[in-house]
Order: sequence, then C-alpha cells, then structure tokens
Amino acid sequence: MPETGAPIYDMIQRYLSKNRASFHTPGHKGRAGPILGIDARLHDLTELPETASLFDGDDVIERAEEMAAGAFGASMTLFSAGGCTLCIQTMLTLGAGGGRVVFARNAHRSAVHAAALLGIEPVWAWPSGENGQIELKDIEGALNQPGIRAVYITSPDYCGNLADIKGVSALCQKVGIPLLVDNAHGSHLGAFGLHPLSLGADMTSDSSHKTLPVLTGGAMLHIGRPADMIDKKEAKAAMAMFGSTSPSFPVLASLDLARDWWQRVGIQAYRMTAEAVEELTEAAGGAGIRAASGTDRDPARLTLDTSVLGIDGTAAAEHFRTSGCEPEYDDARYVVFIITPFNTPEELHRLRDAINQLPVKLRRGYFLRKKEQPFTYKEFDKPVAAMTPRQALLSRCETVDTYKAVGRISAGSACPCPPGIAAVVPGEVITAQAAENLKKCGFDKLVVVLEGQER
Repeated sequence: MPETGAPIYDMIQRYLSKNRASFHTPGHKGRAGPILGIDARLHDLTELPETASLFDGDDVIERAEEMAAGAFGASMTLFSAGGCTLCIQTMLTLGAGGGRVVFARNAHRSAVHAAALLGIEPVWAWPSGENGQIELKDIEGALNQPGIRAVYITSPDYCGNLADIKGVSALCQKVGIPLLVDNAHGSHLGAFGLHPLSLGADMTSDSSHKTLPVLTGGAMLHIGRPADMIDKKEAKAAMAMFGSTSPSFPVLASLDLARDWWQRVGIQAYRMTAEAVEELTEAAGGAGIRAASGTDRDPARLTLDTSVLGIDGTAAAEHFRTSGCEPEYDDARYVVFIITPFNTPEELHRLRDAINQLPVKLRRGYFLRKKEQPFTYKEFDKPVAAMTPRQALLSRCETVDTYKAVGRISAGSACPCPPGIAAVVPGEVITAQAAENLKKCGFDKLVVVLEGQER
C-alpha cells in the first residue's frame, strides 16, 4: 500500500492491511458498538465552561464516575485517561502514601516506579505457585515484617490466573491494613462474581480498555471502602499529582459509554464469551494441546500451553499469525488470547481452525526451532537491595552490556517473560545468575547506577 511519509501512520496501515483477527487489547476490537459514535476529531475537546475538568470534581465527569461506581460495585470510582498506571499511582498514594508495603514480586513495573516516587519501601512476597502465582502463605510470610502499611498484589496475572483475594483480604483485615489489587486484566470479572472488589479488596486499578469497549488509555480506580473513609477531593488531588491536565475527552467518553453497555448487556455478553472460550478449550484438548482451566482462572481468557507438543509458544504464535489470528502474548511455553464479546463468530472459528492445525503442522515438520525451556522465578537468586528504589531511579545512571552489569546496582526494572517477575528492580544488586538468565531472555543491556553514586 502507498506510503505517506508519516512513519507511525504508515506502520498502523501496514498492520491493518494484514486483516488479522484481534485476540489482543484493546477489548473493543475496533468494532464495539458503544464507541462507534465517538469521533476523534469532533470529540477531542478540552476543559471549557460548558465541558468539565477531570480532577476538579463537582461536574458531569464526577456524575459519570458515580454511575460507574454503582455499576461496578464500588463506593467511589475515579476515571483515568492515563491508563492503569495513573490508577496504580493514585491507589498507592491513598492506600499507603509511603513506608513499607508488601508487594507480590510479579508487580508491574509501573507499581515499582510509583513506589519509588512515593518513597515506599517494597517488602517482597516471592510467589510459590507453579506458574509464578502468589500464594496465601507468601503474603502471610511477608506480613511478619514490621511496619507494613498495605499489601499490593496482581490478580489476574497475564495468563489469567487468579489470586486468593478472599484469603489475602482476611489476612489484611486481621492486621488492619488495606489490600490493593492491580486488576488491570480483570475489569470484566464482575460477570462471574470474581471481581477483586467483591471478594474483599479495598481498592482495585482496572485497565478498562483491555477487556471492555474503551479506547486505549481508559481505566478506572475503584475504591471499596465506605465513602466517608476517603474524601473524594482528596482522591482527585492524589490522581492530579500524576495525571495530565489535558486528559483525552474521547477516552473519558468511552469509559462512560462502556459503563452504560456493561449495565445493559455487558454481563450477559461476557458470560457468553466464557462459553465460547470453554468451547475453544475443549477444541485445544482434542488437538492434544493443554489449555489452562480451573475455578481459579479468568473464564474469558484462553491460555494455551504448546510445550506439551514440544513447540515453544513463540513459534506457535507465528503459526497463529500466519493463520490470521494475532495473540496478545507468547513466551517459551504459552500463547495467550484475549477474547471479548466483540470478537465475531468468524474470528472464533478462524482461531479454532488454527488450533486444530497446530498438531498437523507439527507432523509436517513446520516447527523446527528448538523448544526453549521457560524460566521460573526459582531460577533467579533473590537479589539484595543496596539502595531504595527511589534512590536508584533518581541517581545518575549508565547503560552497560548485561554481563558487565554483574555486581552493579540496577537503576531500572528487568522483567523477563516468563514468568513476568522482575529479576531485578531498581536498587538491587545484579547477580551473575540473573545476568545470565536475562541475557537468555533477550536483555542485551541493562541500566545501572553510575559508579560513585551509591549511597
């Protein structure tokens, strides 16, 4: 197709010309009815006397947030046009503010950076689950540390595994601290009674655009505590510390429209999507492919373990792409598909055919690359912190070859996938084992604190 000379636009057009079915974010899949009326040109407004201001309150945006709180079972909801990152930053500000916080080690790097900005000292809970999931005993052990202000966990994880929110909530209630949940991939879980807020979480950050009909960058911070425990203006002020003063009105409008869709038909639509995922799971089993299943999972996420066929997930993902299906994620073991009510029956049929063709191509010798063994967090030394995350991130730094980083203090997060757990975070000393594994995961260079800056 003709090039315009605008590289980003041309890149998007080239990708769209491939006409692949979207089994990745955003959840609207480019066709969701609720957002079809949004015009990026006409609706791209700003704060005017007759519009509203995201962080000031007492206006139509606050009214929309109140309606969203009712729809999703929160005492208070805040909209974000700055993604789930803005919600995480605000949640940590309101839920902890500083001091020591238990973090499950599979925390997203945005949470690590927020902790650094807020002067929070992470107390790491290392996951002991088979695939890097956090277990109740992991949190319980970390809570033995003194001065803990909050617990922060991620649920669901990228592959759709759910943490024991009820159990962790009970632990937090016992010691009188809040449970904060990064629910980025679980905005839709209320359709199954599995939303962390309904299971005891005090606050959740929901990346609405991942699974709901919301434009990218749209997210919601849900607060489950009684409304009189957190002042709305205080919450707005906390979000304003990190958010742009020029939020996208099309994104905000899509959040409002998604709330309306959810209340009208969304819950039932997602239950039907879960049924479609169950059918795909059965199809995978019939093809000899293990698909993750069970009651402790997101019913609407399809995660295929292609390693049972001797095929690494990255090679399998290429098969799905050539079959017209673009997955959300792949690694040495898994291929993950995000399926929403806006995937068409034709796309689901296309994915089913691609699943059935995987073992056929294996028999024909299509997959020749060596199957890589996925790493687990157990293969990484538990690193030693030489500086706080804040000190490391704000220090002068340099970029060095990965092997030359051994013994140096990391100035950033290095997070191989799998298992999505940081090998090192800012302030930790990089071990030889971590460097070796990071190199194997494609990390050729690492950012480290400049020598002489350590303190």
